[in-house]
Amino acid sequence: MANSESTSRASAPQAHEPIRLSLGPWTVLAVTLVAIGALGFFVALSQGLAARAWQAYLVNLLFWMAIAQGGVVVSVAFYLSQGRWAGPAQYRLAEMFAAFLPLGFILFWGLWAGRTEIFPWILHPIEKQAMWLNAPFMFARDGGGLLLLTLLSLWFVSASRRDVVREWTRTPNNIALPPNIMRRLSPLTALTFAFVFSLIAFDLIMSLSPQWHSTLFGAWFFATSFWSGIVAMAFTAIILQAVFQDRIVFFNRRVQHDLGKMVFAFSIFWVYLLFAQYLVIWYGDIPSETFFIVRRSMMPWVPLSIAMITFVWVIPFFVLLGVRPKRTPKILGTVALLGLIGIYLEIYVLVVPSLSPTVNPYGWVEIAVTAGFLGAFALCAFPGLKRVVAAGSEPWTPAGEME
Repeated sequence: MANSESTSRASAPQAHEPIRLSLGPWTVLAVTLVAIGALGFFVALSQGLAARAWQAYLVNLLFWMAIAQGGVVVSVAFYLSQGRWAGPAQYRLAEMFAAFLPLGFILFWGLWAGRTEIFPWILHPIEKQAMWLNAPFMFARDGGGLLLLTLLSLWFVSASRRDVVREWTRTPNNIALPPNIMRRLSPLTALTFAFVFSLIAFDLIMSLSPQWHSTLFGAWFFATSFWSGIVAMAFTAIILQAVFQDRIVFFNRRVQHDLGKMVFAFSIFWVYLLFAQYLVIWYGDIPSETFFIVRRSMMPWVPLSIAMITFVWVIPFFVLLGVRPKRTPKILGTVALLGLIGIYLEIYVLVVPSLSPTVNPYGWVEIAVTAGFLGAFALCAFPGLKRVVAAGSEPWTPAGEME
C-alpha cells in the first residue's frame, strides 16, 4: 500500500513554471487546411460535383459538432457526478472544443444553399410528411434548437471557469456539492443536448431516407456524440502527456486509467443502443425499417460498416478490458484515435448511402472538405488547449491523498 501511494504521488504533477504553449506553426497549418477545404469545396461545385461536396459538408458538420458538443456534455456529467479525479484539468479538457459550437451553428445555415442536393424530400415531397419535412420549418426548428444549445453551452463553459467553481474542482477530498450555478446549468444543458441532438439526428440523417423510422435513433446519435467527446479528450490527454511528461496531470497513471475506463464503458453503451435498435428492426422484419440496414450491409458499404463497429466497440472492448492497457499511453491513445476514425465512418455510413446507394464516392472532394473542417476545428480548439495546459500544470492532489 505504501509503495502504491508513493508511486501515485510521484506520478502526480509537481509545482513547475507555467508552461508556455506556442502554437504558431500549428496555426499556420490549420489556416492552410481551411484554405484547402474552401478551395476544394468551391472547385467541386464548379465541376458539377455539388452532390459530393454537400454530402461531405454535412458529414463533417455532424462529426465535428458531435465532438465539440459531446465534450461540453462530458463536463456536465462531471459536475452531475461530482467527479474531480483530475482536478480542474479534466473540466478544461472536456470544454476545450466548445469554441467550435458558434462556428458550427453558422456552418449549419450553409446547408440551406445545398438543401436540394442533400434532402431528397425537397424536390420529391412526401405528402404524408409534408407538414414536418419542409425546408423552412426544418431549418427553423433545428436552427432554433442549435442556437439555444450553443448559448446554453457557452454560458455553462463560462460559469465553469469562475474562480469559485475552479476552487471546488481543486478539492476532491470532500463531499461538497458544486456551486449553485453549476447545479442549475448542468441538468439543463444535458436535457437540452439530448432533445436537440435527437432532433438533429431525425432531421439531418434519418430524413435522408424519409421512409425509414427508428425512435431510438436520436438517443443513439447523442450517445455517439457523448462518446466522441470522450475519445477526443483521451487522445488529446495522451498527446499532452507525451509532450510535457510529468509537468502535466495527464502523466498520472490513475488519470489515464480513469480516461480509459470512460472510453471502455461508453463504448459498451454505444453498442448496446446499436443492438437494441437493430434487434427491434430484425424482429419486426418490416421492409420500411429493414432496408436502411440491408443497404449498409451490402457492397460497397459493408467494409465501412464493419470497420465502424470494429473501431468504436470491438477494439475498445477487447483492448481496454484490463487495467494495464488503460494505463499505457500508446495503447489508450491508439484506441482513442481509432475511435475518432470510427465515429467519422459511422456518420459517413449513416449519411452517404442514403444519397448514393450503390457507389462510394469518397475521393479528393471528401478529403479536401474534411481537411478544411479539421483546420477550422483546430483553430477553435487552440485557445481551449492553452487552458488545458495551464490547468494541467497546476499543483494538484489526487482524490484520496492528502497533502
